[in-house]
Amino acid sequence: MQLQTISYFKLKELNIKRVFLPVGTIEAHGPAPLGTDNFIPFKLSEELASDFSAIVLPIVSYGINKTIDYYCGSMGISEKTFKLLIYDILSSCYKNGFDEIFIFNGHSGNTNALKEVSFKAHKKFKLKIAIIDWWEIAKDIDYFKENKGHAGIDELSMLIYAYPKALNDIKGIYRSYKPSSLIVYPNPRSILIDNNQIDYSVLDLEKAKEFFRMIKERIKHYINEVLEGWKEI
Repeated sequence: MQLQTISYFKLKELNIKRVFLPVGTIEAHGPAPLGTDNFIPFKLSEELASDFSAIVLPIVSYGINKTIDYYCGSMGISEKTFKLLIYDILSSCYKNGFDEIFIFNGHSGNTNALKEVSFKAHKKFKLKIAIIDWWEIAKDIDYFKENKGHAGIDELSMLIYAYPKALNDIKGIYRSYKPSSLIVYPNPRSILIDNNQIDYSVLDLEKAKEFFRMIKERIKHYINEVLEGWKEI
């Protein structure tokens, strides 16, 4: 259930205490949609919400872009603005009686700011907050053997499950940038993986569905662990 689709009468009846907040950005991902980092966290939060009697808040679709910010179509906001925005949303959660907040993050550039702001809101309002970076949860899942990373096979598999139409435009072989010990602004490619090129012909909807399911089930497990612990506080 999404907050923006119901009336305040209905919300009062439901007496919801738990919300899911998807957060992403608009950023280049090779041939994939600029909104890749938005599609994934929104789909995860949408599919998991009913399992936890949670309401999905509207997505924060602009985030903190850095090394790919100068690519055509990339649109972000400053770290200061992002922190203020997230803090105000968390403050509104407190005002509305939402005291358990799970932030589904789709963009690694947001992570440090989310940690800082979440801790600040936790101290101020005594909110219970958890930040979910899906790629960290997927780190030790050896489903895809190589070409993992920004616009890698793992991320774009998550994408095509969340937004299947994207597969129509993600074809062919593309050059990528293999991160090195250099610090580069901007990155010379918008595809950042552990090889110098990537062949997207291996993308498969059935494999994507299974990978998404694996990530979702692991997130579900972690959320249950967190909620169980919070009950004892």
